[in-house]
Amino acid sequence: MQSKLALARRRIKIFCAFQRSIFRFVVNTVAARAGGWPPVLMTFGLLCATAGAEPQTPAGKRVFEPMDYHGVTIDSGALRAQLDEVRAAYLRIPNDDLLKGFRKRAGRPAPGVDLGGWYSSDTFHVFGQIVSGLSRLYAATGDPACRAKVDALISGWDECIGPDGYFYYSAKPNAPHYIYDKMLWGLLDAHLYAGNSAAPADLSRITDWAVKNLDRTRKPGDTSTEWYTLSENLYRAWLATGDPKYRDFAKVWEYTDYWDSYARGQDIFAPRPDGRRTGAYHAYSHVNTLGGAGAAYLATGDAHYLDIIRNAYDYLQANEVFATGGYGPDEKLLPAESLPASLQATHATFETQCGSWAAFKLCKYLLTITGDARYGDWIERLVWNGIGASIPMDADGRVFYYSDYNPSGGAKRLNDTRWTCCAGTCPQAVADYADLVYFHNPSNLCVNLYVPATVRLDLGGVPVTVRQTTRFPDDDTSTFTVNAPRPAAFLVRFRIPEWLAKPMEITVNGQTLANPVIAQHWSIVSREWSEGDQVQVRLPMGFHSSALNSQKDSPAAVMYGPVVLAFRAPDLGFVTNLDLSRLPSELSPCAGEALTWRLTAAPDILARPFYAYEEGQPYCLYLDPHCARRISYQRVKFGGRWEEANSFRYSNQAGASAECAFTGTGIRWLGLRYDDGGRAEVLIDGKVVAVVDQYGPGRDLRFDWVQRGLTPGAHTLRLQVLPDKTEASKDHYINVAGFELLDDGSE
Repeated sequence: MQSKLALARRRIKIFCAFQRSIFRFVVNTVAARAGGWPPVLMTFGLLCATAGAEPQTPAGKRVFEPMDYHGVTIDSGALRAQLDEVRAAYLRIPNDDLLKGFRKRAGRPAPGVDLGGWYSSDTFHVFGQIVSGLSRLYAATGDPACRAKVDALISGWDECIGPDGYFYYSAKPNAPHYIYDKMLWGLLDAHLYAGNSAAPADLSRITDWAVKNLDRTRKPGDTSTEWYTLSENLYRAWLATGDPKYRDFAKVWEYTDYWDSYARGQDIFAPRPDGRRTGAYHAYSHVNTLGGAGAAYLATGDAHYLDIIRNAYDYLQANEVFATGGYGPDEKLLPAESLPASLQATHATFETQCGSWAAFKLCKYLLTITGDARYGDWIERLVWNGIGASIPMDADGRVFYYSDYNPSGGAKRLNDTRWTCCAGTCPQAVADYADLVYFHNPSNLCVNLYVPATVRLDLGGVPVTVRQTTRFPDDDTSTFTVNAPRPAAFLVRFRIPEWLAKPMEITVNGQTLANPVIAQHWSIVSREWSEGDQVQVRLPMGFHSSALNSQKDSPAAVMYGPVVLAFRAPDLGFVTNLDLSRLPSELSPCAGEALTWRLTAAPDILARPFYAYEEGQPYCLYLDPHCARRISYQRVKFGGRWEEANSFRYSNQAGASAECAFTGTGIRWLGLRYDDGGRAEVLIDGKVVAVVDQYGPGRDLRFDWVQRGLTPGAHTLRLQVLPDKTEASKDHYINVAGFELLDDGSE
């Protein structure tokens, strides 16, 4: 009996392999002529690709399903532009460059050049994330070049896997747990979204290696491995394949020590039942790990996991999340009372690409599982103010790593290090735009984001197309047009944003919907829809401020609807006089410029969306009167070679200079003393006033240099790094965090 069953299984596998080969031939031919896979063939392809496996039906139920990239297009606007820019950037990376290290390690011919940075050093390696991002970009855009690149990368990488399943870029990778997780992600997405037929077998091989070799110490908060993020993709792999080894391995990496604090509804910084407590958590990875709890709920149906992510969302919103949707200054989740000081101390406020990606995933789990639209609010904030406010990466792999919300002012810049982790999450998160606009079930279409996007799906048993046209947020109206071959009865749900200045207004074919049904933060329109039906949704926007601490007026950000505004000003003196309770009268609109205002009392000061600022343009996003007299190092003119830390710039090059103009009778140099500190000459208005030594017998020591008694009026300060130092110092470094203006008698 067993031999007959085994023979039958072999015959099924042979048949399925034959079907897959036929499918690939047909689809490649059609795709070549059509410029991409048609949605029907794409769906059929995924079914064929998984034939012979037994995907699992999730035990945890969803109220709504994501579109999973199928049948959705972002049609135009800023998000489409960013989607195309990111797609083009990652398609331009030569395949040989991406594969070079793998081939060298395997002893194979290795043409191409080393990409440098974290990529060449095998540090938190992003190859798997790039494969994942390209796969999702293919599903989001239908661009066959993305699928071709995925196939070529997996084919080249597959040849480098060792006989024992070893798959890393080098013989000594940094963070092997992290890299395994990202490679797992890439292979799974290549299979699910790009129809790659080799990925399932490769996924199995590298997992067999990981089961045998990955260290299972599971040290809490270990950012050198980020082991606690592994469970999400392993549960996804089990749901996709039905192979229990993925489910069993996922259980190994569940982060119960951290997750259970949320499940108990406890402050994550409070003592745990065993008496231990944590003072800070790595921000991105400790939001990213919550995706593991979401996937565990879908895999098991255990309500404990749902409690974790529900409570985590509420805790993060109440204690950690900025007005932009960003979080984690200096990549840390901190006690709420520590955030204001941290906001002032660093210019590395939010790890933008990675942090947005982690939040998108968490919100998608929550929205689909609970059916509550309120979880879409965080998505929207990050779409406009987080990753959607990024500047483009460069060809060397430098990305917009940190958003800067420092109240002393900031500017957007690309990270100095090439091919960081954010270079991997960038294409994943941007591709996700196409999967965040609409959700559905057989009788409901849910509109989560107000962006120009078309969806095609079956509703009420009828193939329906709904096209959304809008200029939101430049305009407060979205129009939805229904196309259906015959009448179809279904519900359309519109997310009710928490920022609305007035109630949402809905008209159907020109008739106002007087009393729409409202449930779980959706406004619901139920009817039998016919060809050409139109719904217009108006989303009244207005000014409001968002204080970091609800008990204090500042620091605070100014918002218009979901959009955070940043101020362009020659200095920050305006902050002391700006009345945040009277914003409509304090700000005057600029004619012909959407979402742009000038201060009524000081027209040279401009307020516009944070996303509108380009690289290097100075701005102030969080407003704090206590910082109004500070000059950020972002506004200082540097000469010579300076490097950048999260809170200052530093140099040990003799002759390197830092210069700023100021008005006042005194000035304080902001910085720190270090055991490798050097000396600098200080000139005011061209005259040497001091030689300052920044040496101190330790690290991060207090530094205070002040010059007073200047004549009232405008002055120029210049620092110049000297070649000499105190004998005890290890080097000649000078650091500049900025300057603070002083009046006579001020401290």
